Amino acid sequence: MRWHSVNYKAEDDSQSLVDRGWWLSDLPRLMLICRLRGHRPVVDGYGPCEPGLHAARWIVCDRCGVRPSPQGSLDPAKYQVGDPYSGPWIPLTRVLAADAWMAMLGLRTAPVHDADKGKPGPYPESPRGAIGGQVVVGSRALPGFSIGFEVGNAGSDHMLDAHLRLGRLLAIYVHTEGYGRWVQRRLNPTGYESREVRLAIGEWQYRWALWGRSGYWDSAAPWWQQGYASFDLMERLFGPKRYSYEPVGDEQVGVVRMPEGDQHEVRLQLQRERLGRPRLRWRDRLSWSVQWTATPGIPYREGRSIDSWSVEVDDEVVEKGTWQVAALIALGAKMSQMRTRNGYRPRAEEGG
Repeated sequence: MRWHSVNYKAEDDSQSLVDRGWWLSDLPRLMLICRLRGHRPVVDGYGPCEPGLHAARWIVCDRCGVRPSPQGSLDPAKYQVGDPYSGPWIPLTRVLAADAWMAMLGLRTAPVHDADKGKPGPYPESPRGAIGGQVVVGSRALPGFSIGFEVGNAGSDHMLDAHLRLGRLLAIYVHTEGYGRWVQRRLNPTGYESREVRLAIGEWQYRWALWGRSGYWDSAAPWWQQGYASFDLMERLFGPKRYSYEPVGDEQVGVVRMPEGDQHEVRLQLQRERLGRPRLRWRDRLSWSVQWTATPGIPYREGRSIDSWSVEVDDEVVEKGTWQVAALIALGAKMSQMRTRNGYRPRAEEGG
């Protein structure tokens, strides 16, 4: 058993009174039924079994969610998710021999006998779990009220999550790692989308989720499963405040020359940007922005690039007809800042 705590207030210099995370790890999992009656192996995995489509199958205990080691790599054409599994297994003697070879030779992965490839091994004798959370008092907490409970999926690090947020006064978050597999296997056994039950009130509206997809807004979901309602009088009378973008003129082509020496061809589209309500158009806040696209993208860190973004330009450069130059300068400055933050310098052959 291990206890660990982090003072986030000291790390990010936040203005909250208290912001502390904590973990109680390396805890033994009880799994009383499995210890008394043994595990219940079933086939788990993802994907259909049609030829040409990616799919995978492995073994898991249907009660406690523990996977054997190795977990196995079965043929998706022969095994369906949820089917009981009775074997074959890697013999325990070969597993012990492989562990001995790893210890003697310092190997990172266990050697597998040709006859055992794809087979699952034995279940671990003492699976471990953890409980963690975070307590926030003060301005770091988001405004409004929220209470929720989340059930993870087969690939989640956090099996169960719960939170209570009382505006800027107090926020409490609790999660489990390993614990709660039985609940996940019963309520959300397939797929890789966590599910949540949540009620939130803030910013003149209340939102709810009743077994909705966690972290997603699904417009196709029924209203009772996921939705929101506003009690903002302005929104009721004049509609929600939203951004809208209207292309102006034809698309232009330019070359952005980065301070680091590389250059990239980009396509530029001037846009009239509006922020306002549908029934209060005369009060819209107007501005200009330029949407740019680059193929291939402009790199900002090793292995990462951006191929589309936007930059703001002011009324003066649009009136003078020099918005293209202003957009290229702003684009170069923005990308250079990102490179500096990520410690990136392009190679000589990049960007022509």
